[in-house]
This record gives sequence, C-alpha cells and structure tokens, in this order.
Amino acid sequence: MDANGTRFHLLLGRADWGRCSSEGRPLAEAWADPSGTGADVAWDAIRAEVSLRAELFRFLAAPRDVPPKLEDRRGAARDRYGSFYWIDRDGLTVKVMSSGSRATSTFWPVAPSEVPAPAFGGFGPAVAPSTPAPAPLGGLGITGHHYLVVGTLAPSPGLLVFDLHSGGPPVKHVWPAGVPFAPWDIAATPDGGAVVLDRENRRLWRLDAELRVVRLDGDSVLSAEVVEVFQPATGGPQRRVPAVTFPEPVTLDASLPLSAQDPISVEVLTDGRVLVLDRGEAKSFLGVYRDGQPEGEPLPLEVEGILQGSGPAFSYALVAHDMALVPGTEKTPHRVLVVGRDGNQVFAFDLHVAEDGTLSAVPQPEYLPLRLFGGKALIGAGGGAFYDFADSFVPLVPQRRPRYVREATLRTPVLDGRAPDCAWHRVMLDASIPPGARIVIRTRAANEHADLEATPFMEEPTPYKRGGGSEQPFVTEAEGPHRGTFEVLFQRAKGRYAQVELTLVGGGATTPRIHALRAWYPRFSYLAQYLPGLYRQDAESASFLDRFLANVEGLFTSIEDRIAAAQVLFDARSAPPEALDWLSSWFGVAMDPAWDEPRRRLFLRHTLDFFQWRGTPRGLRMALRVALDECPDDSIFTEDEDPTRSRFRIVERFRSARTPFLVPPELPQTEGIHTVATATSSRWEPSQGRAQLVERYRTALTAAGVTALTESFPLTEPAGATVSAVWRSFTQEALGFIPAATSTDAPVWRDFLARRYRNITALNAAHVTTLTDFTQAALPTVLPADGPAQSDWYHFETVVLPVRAAAHRFTVVLPVPRGSAAQEQRTRLEQAMRVVAVEKPAHTVFDVKFYWAMFRVGEARLGVDTLIDLGSRAPELMPAMQLGREYLAESHLAPRPPQDAKDRQILGRDALGRRESHGSDIQ
Repeated sequence: MDANGTRFHLLLGRADWGRCSSEGRPLAEAWADPSGTGADVAWDAIRAEVSLRAELFRFLAAPRDVPPKLEDRRGAARDRYGSFYWIDRDGLTVKVMSSGSRATSTFWPVAPSEVPAPAFGGFGPAVAPSTPAPAPLGGLGITGHHYLVVGTLAPSPGLLVFDLHSGGPPVKHVWPAGVPFAPWDIAATPDGGAVVLDRENRRLWRLDAELRVVRLDGDSVLSAEVVEVFQPATGGPQRRVPAVTFPEPVTLDASLPLSAQDPISVEVLTDGRVLVLDRGEAKSFLGVYRDGQPEGEPLPLEVEGILQGSGPAFSYALVAHDMALVPGTEKTPHRVLVVGRDGNQVFAFDLHVAEDGTLSAVPQPEYLPLRLFGGKALIGAGGGAFYDFADSFVPLVPQRRPRYVREATLRTPVLDGRAPDCAWHRVMLDASIPPGARIVIRTRAANEHADLEATPFMEEPTPYKRGGGSEQPFVTEAEGPHRGTFEVLFQRAKGRYAQVELTLVGGGATTPRIHALRAWYPRFSYLAQYLPGLYRQDAESASFLDRFLANVEGLFTSIEDRIAAAQVLFDARSAPPEALDWLSSWFGVAMDPAWDEPRRRLFLRHTLDFFQWRGTPRGLRMALRVALDECPDDSIFTEDEDPTRSRFRIVERFRSARTPFLVPPELPQTEGIHTVATATSSRWEPSQGRAQLVERYRTALTAAGVTALTESFPLTEPAGATVSAVWRSFTQEALGFIPAATSTDAPVWRDFLARRYRNITALNAAHVTTLTDFTQAALPTVLPADGPAQSDWYHFETVVLPVRAAAHRFTVVLPVPRGSAAQEQRTRLEQAMRVVAVEKPAHTVFDVKFYWAMFRVGEARLGVDTLIDLGSRAPELMPAMQLGREYLAESHLAPRPPQDAKDRQILGRDALGRRESHGSDIQ
C-alpha cells in the first residue's frame, strides 16, 4: 500500500508465476515436464525470472567431417593439481600433461635404464634382463585419495595402482583366472574408492578406499586356513595362518549384468549413486544405481525438443560417445555433459531430484561446441569440463549463440479489485527488455467473475522505463542498461475483476525477462480528490485529464512513500545497502570495505554491545570474529567466551614478562654484626652483597687474561673488545640479564624513586644521600652499596624496564585457514591488521601471527584447540605448492619408495619377525 492507500497484486517467484497460464495450460504444470519443452514461457531458476524458452543451437558438421569412433575412447582423468593423465592411442602407454610446464610426456611404462657394466671383481647378471612386453590398458581414473588406477586387459586382467603423492612403480591387482574382467571406464567415488565399468561383460565393479572389491555376500577362498606346526609351549591362543580370500565378482546390481545395450561410461554422484551411460542404436539412456540396485527406469537423454528448428520436418536422436559429470552446488544441480557420436558438440543435462528422490535429466540450451575433438575422453573437473585436443586437453567453453522461441503469451490469474467499477491504476514490471525485444500488454476487466471470460482483451500502451527506478521506496535499483522498472498506465480497465495478458516477443535472437509484476488498484485520482466537479462534466475530457494527472501523481506518490517509510533507514535490518555506511557514521565507525552486507548489518545491530568492550581484548576478539568468521552470527556479541578457548587470541606482552622474586629492601646496617648470604647458585642477588659480585667479576677478568683489576662493578658496557666481551658474558651468567639502563632512562629512574618513596626525606634516609629534590637523583653507573639503593637498582633493571618495554604491546594470534594457500593467508593478515589498527587503544603497539590448530612434529598435544579432521591424504591438508609463493614445511612431503612400500619388510622401519600375508595384491 502506498501513501494514498493504493494496493497492488504481486507476482514474484516460481509459485506466483506458476499460477499463470499459457496456451490454456498452467505454467506450473508445464514447467514440471522433464523435457523442458512444456511451454514457450520458461522459468529461469538462477535469475528467478520468466522469459521465452531457449532453444539449443545445433552445430552442423561439414560434409567431409569424420566422426570419432567408439574405439578411440581412452581412459583419462585430471588430478587435484591440474595434471592430465590418459591412455595413449596405442593402448599400451599412459601419457601425462603436467600442469606446470603444460608439456606432454610418457608416464608409464618408464623407459628401462641401461645396466651398468660390473666392476672388476664384482657381480653382475650373466644375461642382461629383457624388457617386459607392455600390457594393453583399458580404463583410467584418479581417486579422491590421489591414486591413479589404470586397468589392464592382458595377459592378466587387473588394475595398476600408482601413488601420485609418493611416486614409484605401481601396485598390480590381478583378477583371478576364470573371472571375466575387461575394464573400460573408471570413476572415483566420494569415499576415496572407485567404480570400474566392464563394457564387454556389462558389469560394474566397486572398490573401497583401499581399492578392495566391495561385495554383498561371502568370499572366494583361494587358500584355506592352516594351523601352524610350531605352537607356544606355555599355551595361549592357537597360532594359525589365515585364509587367503578374494571377493567374488560383485556388481552394483546385486551381481547381475547391467540391463543396458551398450554401457560406455560411468560416473558417481556425491551421494554415492552411480550413473551408467547406455549407448543405444538410435537413442541413449542414463541408468541410475544405488546400493547395488537399479533406481527407477533409465533416464532418456533427449534434446530434440529444445533444438533450434524443432518441428515435424526436423529430427535428431542423441547417440552418445562419452559423458562427464560436473557436481552441483547448493544453488545449482548436478550436470551431466554428453558428447554426441559426431564429436562436434556436447549436450548438457541438469539432474533434478523429485520429491520421492528419483532423478530426471532436463536438457539445457547451452551451446558447447568441440573443436577438433580427438575422441579420447571428456573429463569433468574443477567445476567444468575438458576434452582432448591434439596431444593435450583444453577446457570446454560455452559459446554464446542465443536462440529463443519467437513469441509466447501468458495470462495472469484473475485479480480481485475488491470493489465494483474499480479503476485499475497501473502495472509495474521489474524486467529486462533488450533491443529487438518487446512486451505487449493487454487487459480486460468486469464486475462479475463469470463475465470476465467473455470480455475481450484491450491492448495497453507500450511499457515505459521509469527513470527513477522502482516505485517502491528504498529499493535497490536494478543493474544493466536494459533492466529496470517498466510502467504502464491502464487506459480502460474498469471493473472488480481484471486479468493481464503479457505477450513476450523476441524475434528468435533475444528475449525479454520479467522478474516481478505489480498491478496497482484502485486509482487515486487527483481529478476526483483535488479539482472541482466542473472538470469532470465532459467524460472524454475528464478521462484525458485524469490520465494526465496520473503522471504527476506517480512522481509525487514515490516521494511521499519515501517520507512515510523513512523509518526503514534507521534500522540495520531494513536499511538499503547504500545507507549502511551512513548509519555507521552515527557511531563514528568506518566499517572495513572488505565486509560483505550481512557482516555490516550484524555489526550495526550490535554496535552498542560492541562499544561496551571496545579497546579491550574481548572487544578485539569481537571485531576479528566479525571480519574473519566464515558464518558470523549474534553469538559473537552475546557469548562471554573463555579466552583460552577462543580461535582468535590476544596475548598481552606484560603478562608474559619474567621478573625475579624480590625481597623488600632493608635499611643499611652501619653498626654491629650483619649476615651476608652465600652464593647457593650461579645467579647473584642483592641479598648476597656487593662485595661478592665484585669478587666474581674480578675472577672472570683474571680467567680471561685481563690484568687490570677493578674496585667496583660497572653497570654500563666498558670500552675494549676483550673487557666488553667478558662483561657481557659475566652479566648474562651472574645476573641473568644485561643492564640496559642508559642516560635516556634517567627520567624513568627518578619517576620510579618518586613513586616508591613519595618524599625526598624517605629517599635520603634509604640511600644515605642529602638531595633536596627528586630531580637531583642520578642513575647509577656503578653498582650501589648494599642496602635499599642496590635493591632499587636491581628492581629497576629486572622489573621496571622489562615491564615498560612490554607494556602497551600485544600480539594477535590467528588460526591458519585449513588448506589455505599463502595468498589467502596474506589476505587474512591484511584484514586482521586493518581491524586491529582501528579498534586497538591508541597508545598500544601490536603484531599479528598465525598458529596451527593441528598436530605437528614436536608439538603433538591434545587440547581445546586441537582440530580432529581428515587424514594426511585429504586435499584440504595438502595445498598445491607453487615456487615463489609457498614456504617449506607448509605442505606435505611423503617418503619415497621403499619407505612407503607396504608389500614387503623394510630394514629400519619394520620389526624383525614373521610377516603374515593378507593379500595386498589380488591373486
């Protein structure tokens, strides 16, 4: 409702627009069609807009174009660091394209090195070893734990497992004789394992994180359990050699062959469901398997309905060559990319989950051409896809070829004006109308709902883009040259019930987009409210004047609405983003430019809570959490957090300063017998007396060959390199510190004496002096005599000066972001420096450091700040190291073979004894 009492009907979001109809069919029903072609008016879930239905641009191959053969398919994959691995065309070697040099080389088999000639008297092979014949390969994949798995076809079918972290030769897993196994495609699973597609036998195998075959029932026993001959003489459990077993061939469909004509590719979703691409003779399907059982009917992969030029005279059947999976995010669904058999274009399908959990493959009109595709493989990695080009892999880049249906019409639900003869005011469209596109608006109205269907639509004027943006107060203006709020003043829509018809026209190359529609009613007439009845006597003139004054009303009402809604500017929850800095200026606060909008609003809501603690360690932690927490919330300002449990720590220097235990000074004893403490340790204290320190200093000089003897102990470094070295070494050993007081510290010395003795008389009595004022007190240059003067100097050097040096200084300690690179740490450091510089007390000095909230060598401990998380092969804990950016000891270096080998005993690593074989290789 605006300032004049005018209301509006709103269409916003999929549910509201779904109540509209197109070609006599509700849009919600049409949009539920899995083919995506249910209506010419489409819903864009990313932009939350309605538009013309997009069509897919079809790449037409040249007459002499040679399509790739299915036999050209090779296993290929990309590791987490960006290097590509694939089986070469000969089917015998594995190639790699390094992410650093972008050069292609042979990864396996390694070229044999020449056998060195044996030295005289040494041993050598009588016959030079022969190079083993390369085995034919089939299928390749990289697991989540960074193992490269390559299938072998002959002479012994199985798998080669390469450790990409530590390197070295592969571990071979051989399938038992008689078990049919011909790997064709391999895909990684979310748990670190893999699935292997056997196209020839139409079976699917699953491997766990240790690359062992997963099965549903018993094991095949290769060798039975054996009781050892030698048993403990003293009794105890019987010693046995365990049986060697091999899991039987287990497929995900409960050991049954895949119900597919020609399974050619496999992928695994993040929830564990397996997708199998079935290539038919005239159509392709996508089979879905969960827990070893097929889930529903295979999904047809059809794009004929969205291709440009679809119609009775046009037909196209998608026969697949390969597929890749691009995992979705919280806002986007999983996407399956399928290469057609001609090898010139990739077709995208979004996987949508229904309420019952079943999947549907919806084709997308994204144009993804392939340039000189070699036919080896299509790889999904890093949120995108890559395909082979010559002897390398290049990213799959969508090309902009917008194609839409030329025209479509939708009708809004029947709108109720709540009063007979309601004069409908205007319609507002938050939309984008690019050049070449237009929106035609027609309306009809009637006082009876039954009469509305028989009432013809009347065309309204062309929508006009408002120069001041939306009519709603304090609404952020839309971005884009063709985007904004378009206004149409209703001409003759009068009646209680009304309906609006929108015709979207794009011409085939573009489309208008509508985000929201607001139909205002009833019209607030300046003619009826403010002018005499004389101006309404002539109906035609009154109609013109009423519509003319409506333009002025539209301008004034927007201003009046802003005045009436001014209170939203004073609330951090409702203020527009551009007003947040203005609100913060009320408190004299300049918010960090790096803060996003939710952080700004959170801080403004709790500004008073923050100012209660500003300038204190708790206030600094609040500011740091607002700036650096991934998901800041109200608990930052309401919880009284224990500083020892906080992720962001403030270490005040004076709390860590070390000071000796001091005995209160005693007045000097000028008469009688007095005791002198003997040296019980190497450290000297005032209670041991001045004479003892001087004597020890003389002994140190004599031991160093210095013949000049001194009658006192100097408190400043003497001249001469030899004497200076002896003095520094002696003070460090005997006193535990090097006297640091200089002439510049004389005011501090006098201030210290004034605070301790309060008046000059007390100072003279203690130091046995005749001073008239504290300003006459001189900083000692030699060790004072026994008594309070000596204790005061000792206290000044060991307590006052260290505390003064550490006072007003603190360190901010931040946790290292898990898996962060150096650039991210530098960004976080800069943010913390800005925040602390603004929020700290003005007289303080600080620095920022990082700490590791995890186990490290030499620092293994379990405390409240210990992070229990993924293992050492997790990618979060092993960031890619880049030369010139990273530092040593900030990444993971694994031992190279043989120290990481698990199939044999290693001297210096394993305890000597009998090793039981558990069949690390499948035999």
